[in-house]
Amino acid sequence: MAGERADLIFSGGPVHTVDATNAIAEAVAVSDGRILAVGSAAAVNATAAPGTRHVDLRGRSLLPGFIDAHCHFSGVGASEDAIDCKAPGMDSIAALVEEVRRRAERQPAGTWIRGRGYDHSKLAERRHPNRHDFDPVAPDHPVLFTRTCGHIIAFNSKTLALSGLPANAPDPDGGRYDRDTDGTLLGVSYERANGPLVIAAQPSADDVRRHLIAANRAYLESGGTSVHDAGSMAGMPINIATDLVARDELQVRIYSFVTVNALDHPHVGILSTGFRTGFGDAHLRIGAFKVITDGSSSGPTAATRDPYSSDSDDSGIAYWQQSDLDDLIGRAHRAGWQCTVHAVGDRAIEQTLDAMARAQAEFPREGLRHRIDHCGITPPDLQQRVRAQGIVPAMQPAFFWEFGDGYLENYGRHRADVMFPARSLLAAGVTVAGSSDAPVTDYRPLFGIEQAQTRATLAGDVCGPDERVDLETAIRLHTINGAYASFEERLKGSIEVGKLADLALLSDDIRRVPVTALRDLPVAMTVVDGRVVHER
Repeated sequence: MAGERADLIFSGGPVHTVDATNAIAEAVAVSDGRILAVGSAAAVNATAAPGTRHVDLRGRSLLPGFIDAHCHFSGVGASEDAIDCKAPGMDSIAALVEEVRRRAERQPAGTWIRGRGYDHSKLAERRHPNRHDFDPVAPDHPVLFTRTCGHIIAFNSKTLALSGLPANAPDPDGGRYDRDTDGTLLGVSYERANGPLVIAAQPSADDVRRHLIAANRAYLESGGTSVHDAGSMAGMPINIATDLVARDELQVRIYSFVTVNALDHPHVGILSTGFRTGFGDAHLRIGAFKVITDGSSSGPTAATRDPYSSDSDDSGIAYWQQSDLDDLIGRAHRAGWQCTVHAVGDRAIEQTLDAMARAQAEFPREGLRHRIDHCGITPPDLQQRVRAQGIVPAMQPAFFWEFGDGYLENYGRHRADVMFPARSLLAAGVTVAGSSDAPVTDYRPLFGIEQAQTRATLAGDVCGPDERVDLETAIRLHTINGAYASFEERLKGSIEVGKLADLALLSDDIRRVPVTALRDLPVAMTVVDGRVVHER
């Protein structure tokens, strides 16, 4: 890049390069969407030209653009349309129902009323809402509320009718319905049982477009420049995203998973098309083939080897027989895909490791970066296997704040302390990527960076104090390690010459900010491809 002149220069504050040594530079220059120079202010300023824009950092930290290695991107935007069940005052079913009533009064009959983020364990009634709550206030509107984990749905009779489910539908494998005393569906579904309800409530193309644009804005305002979309953007959403990229209305880079939860899921067909991980470009790329294998950490529906501490008759929901999981992972592995599995409980993680080991033994491949997304309850024996098999875990440090007290209650401290064990795995040489799983919890990367250092719960407890990491490591989890998880560490994730100029300028020196204040630290500027796409 010798002889090139800078379009944009940052100087006057710490440039956290996140290179191999975590070097702090004085300045960085950007040219034609790439990092042109990094180093001393004098050397970098020498690349200036008459039209170069100079940004005075004024002591503020400049970091690589943040990478969220597991989120539901359009879901972040969709949350803006839904009733916010985490808002102040929404701490009872009565409050949720009142908001449904208000919306039903002003929305046309037949239009959807959605809610997002309720937690039955924190509601005054200590239960899930159901059709008996919703039907009296919205008999002519389909109502669908998604629990904060995304794995449990509460719905009304109108939604049930649109789903095509009979009132006495049987429980599917890997899922269940709550029922009235006569056996009819009560209006609460779990895991695989959600399928018909989710299909009935699919957003329109116009909705998806709005949701993607809203999520793009939210991430850019928080310094996020890349996401791994762990939902499934196959079909209509990927076509809309492609159009938005072409129109320059979508700047956040997307590594898009193809997600399945059953052998007969329609997306399984992609394995025979010739498509595989890596197709696309730096803006929109096909990511991992993702299989959901158990429930959520907070439901709690995670599949555990031993019963829950809170219920000796419950050990979660497992989606798969081992032979079926072996078959599906094996097919994706042979077809050249990066495989990832949603696995939260130790039983699900063990099952996943067995399937991935068998796939590699039967069809050896070089350069594997198979993943386990979540990789929740991971005691030492499973940590050893994660390291030995070269697995890349994508973890969610931010979960501890909202769900940690429930982990302690439902799984016991002995298991809560080995949930998302980032520090132990990193010490063993495992590359751990940080993520949010938004909208399950807060999408802001700085919230995850805070929680990786504290692992603090709402009640002031700490889950696994020995698994806390330092600031530099927390930053790496949410930058270069995320790039590694998508095979893009030579392209982005650090501020080094030749890499993409994706940058996040914070409003202070991150090293001076109290760790518990990081979540609310504003992002002053976000740069993608060398262009300023957000500025306060």
